[in-house]
Amino acid sequence: MSRRTSDDERPLGWIPELKAPSHTLWLPIADNRPLKELGRQAALNILGLGTPEDQMEKFARVIRDGTEASRRRGANMGGLIFFPDYNRLPPIATIEIHGAFPRGEPGTPGSLDYYREHLGTPDKTTVGPVEVADLQLPAGPAIRIHRRFWPKQIKWYPTSHLWEEVIFAVRPPEITDTVLVSISWVEFAFSEALINAADAIAPTLEIKLRDA
Repeated sequence: MSRRTSDDERPLGWIPELKAPSHTLWLPIADNRPLKELGRQAALNILGLGTPEDQMEKFARVIRDGTEASRRRGANMGGLIFFPDYNRLPPIATIEIHGAFPRGEPGTPGSLDYYREHLGTPDKTTVGPVEVADLQLPAGPAIRIHRRFWPKQIKWYPTSHLWEEVIFAVRPPEITDTVLVSISWVEFAFSEALINAADAIAPTLEIKLRDA
């Protein structure tokens, strides 16, 4: 399991744990230090002293951009998956965990039917078929959604890539929130491997209560 710290997550009443690929770097999305400092520290931690400055800066920029993007999407935890190791840039995928609305009646925010409708139904942003499947994960009942889509345009962050994503909406019985686990990427050469990785990661999700 890739190691994370308290600065890697936005606090909830519960703590998510899951086993991610070995070269996953959890982003410091809850750390309030300047992004430039966070990126530099991550680059130093991973690449080490003596790394050429241009390589250090490229890695730091990836961390800054990834942290900013995960924060903007409201993730409680966010990480970058590198392959075959940290020396290959850019990372091949983003992994995020979101604590969604407390679950309610079918079709209301937080219910699995809500995510089936809003993420699992083809619309003008999706490309090709959208796969939706019900399943039972160790963490609770879930739906799995696999799709390709164009992200929402943001004025200061123009969209230039079609994204592919596998997302799991999970209802752990010990909390009222619905937990969203997503793995997304733009390099379709890695699609088969990343779909398999997503299907291997989701069953490892565990929810731990903070006051337990």
